[in-house]
Amino acid sequence: MKTLTWNNLCRAAVACLAIGTAQPGQAALPALIESDQISGDWGGRRTTWSDRGYDFTFEYIGETISNTGGTRSGTEYQGLGYGALEIDAEKAFGWAGTKLLVGTMWIHGASPGNNIGNELPVSNIDAYDGLRLHEVYLEKDFGKLNLKLGSLLADGDFVASMYRETLINDSFGQNVAWSANALNGGPAFFAAGIGVRLRYDFTDAYYAQVGVYDGDMFDDADGDPTINQHGLHFELGNGQGWASMYQIGYNGFNVSDGADLPGWYRVTLWHHSTEYDKNDGSKGNGNMGVFVSADKLVYREEGDQGLGLFGRVGMAERDRSRFHLTVDAGFSYTGLFEGRDEDILALGLIWGKHSKDITTIKSHETVVEFTYQYQLSPSVFLQPDIQWINRPSGDSSVEDAWAFGLRFGLTF
Repeated sequence: MKTLTWNNLCRAAVACLAIGTAQPGQAALPALIESDQISGDWGGRRTTWSDRGYDFTFEYIGETISNTGGTRSGTEYQGLGYGALEIDAEKAFGWAGTKLLVGTMWIHGASPGNNIGNELPVSNIDAYDGLRLHEVYLEKDFGKLNLKLGSLLADGDFVASMYRETLINDSFGQNVAWSANALNGGPAFFAAGIGVRLRYDFTDAYYAQVGVYDGDMFDDADGDPTINQHGLHFELGNGQGWASMYQIGYNGFNVSDGADLPGWYRVTLWHHSTEYDKNDGSKGNGNMGVFVSADKLVYREEGDQGLGLFGRVGMAERDRSRFHLTVDAGFSYTGLFEGRDEDILALGLIWGKHSKDITTIKSHETVVEFTYQYQLSPSVFLQPDIQWINRPSGDSSVEDAWAFGLRFGLTF
């Protein structure tokens, strides 16, 4: 009875959205429920353009997060709009094995971290407000070698996961031993940097890749958001050095027969070449770290449905890093409940250890998150979320916090 009630409430919410955007005489709800995009096929034009090599993406994610405990209780809303044009250059221009992408991002709202006072961000859409140019790149296949060149995000190539992606806390995406210690977080999430990434596929499963990027997309050690507010500040040098990442891995999902239990295992080394202030007040030449990641499907129902586990350990140089050791682990289950084949339930834990060389007040911060993504249709989802934050910012004098969120996603 509870499941029926939840289904009816969710469908009623979608019906209200659909009716509000429908044209007179249209059957709004069925079209919205069945379509991969709310805006449909644009009278066939979307398919026509796709056949010619031009694919458009328009997405919006919004969320409200309320917290108790932490620095103070409060409720905040934030949203992220994303638009992109991806060009299959072989279809469009006859350039074999070539793809072009231009992306934009609109971020707005207030950070729930202002209320919680944490260092492991409770939301992966929490960033500086503004409309900005996102990734812009050319990607080219040369047989076993793949080249990506332009304004790039390192996290998309080096920290992706099969089973962490549904969790909302940003630290399940970015490895904290990298993002908290590299200058201004490195080229990730909303701040792309000029760079190049090369990947070599030894087989369909074994690969190695390296990426080299602008050392600081803001050209300001303190991360002044006004310098690159719109993602149009392409300037190298300025003493910020270079950021680089190196990875070797085995991705069994690339060779899965759809009935086995594959895994994805990789080791990633990162380095930043600029001069760092060491924790004893002296200067250090660069910073570096490593993280080891694993994703493993342990139970398969059919297709993509089943239980997957993830785990990751990250380390960084202790004498110049805020977090010198991090561990995260958890699981994700797709299609747990009968008739809900696309829903995802996920649970994760992350622990970040502060460097004792920095502070004797802070020790560690721990987050446990439980979330359920309810796929209302191919183009709409709702996602209730709860997080427990132990020792926000690693400070035992700050009360543990609970964060309660409700996220929604729309694909237009």
